[in-house]
Amino acid sequence: MRPVIFELFGLPIHGYGLMIVLGYLLTVYMATRIVRKWGLADVFYDLSMVMLLSGILGGRTMFYILNYSAEFQHRSPFAFFKIWEGGLVLYGGVTGGCLGGLIYLSWKKLSVLDYMDVSGIVAPIGLAFGRLGCFMNGCCYGRVCSESYAIGVHFPEGSPPWSHQFNMGLLQRGEIMEAVHPAQLYQAGHDFMLFFLLLYYVGRGYAPRGAGMPLLWFLYAIGRFFIEG
Repeated sequence: MRPVIFELFGLPIHGYGLMIVLGYLLTVYMATRIVRKWGLADVFYDLSMVMLLSGILGGRTMFYILNYSAEFQHRSPFAFFKIWEGGLVLYGGVTGGCLGGLIYLSWKKLSVLDYMDVSGIVAPIGLAFGRLGCFMNGCCYGRVCSESYAIGVHFPEGSPPWSHQFNMGLLQRGEIMEAVHPAQLYQAGHDFMLFFLLLYYVGRGYAPRGAGMPLLWFLYAIGRFFIEG
């Protein structure tokens, strides 16, 4: 766990945000390669910028809604824009990014189905890096790891899982928390496997046109059910 990696000109560079940026760059790179191979209009850089900005807006909006009473109720409305302080929600980001992408493709009169396939193939890369960011942030952790065969993680004092166990009265200050399942890493591994699966199945034309994104969310939901169940 490392919420803040380093400081740049006095601004903290958060691990979660850094992973999102790395995931975005790799996702765009792979998408551009696929778009050129399929002979589609090479607009993915522009499309990705629209999706990135709308994704940030969606992720920040979701964080603002979920944490309004705890963090924003007594602050200036301009606190919403202080993204450098941290505070993005993955689902809000995905939703905002998809909406922004649909609007852009409709405006450019490009095939939504083809770009849904491309996006469905490469999106797991961004999702996986997002979960790696969650691990660095200490959020989205799993349940207490009681199985002898499993590998558990002891997060440091002050982290979200440590604070949860402390608030539950399970430990005192200075004590090491009970190990929890690194659900973030399980999910990241699952997402990387989805990328290779969809790259093969959709990329080789075995799936109907436009099925890439629906397939992704169907398989993603199944994985989340078993990982967090």
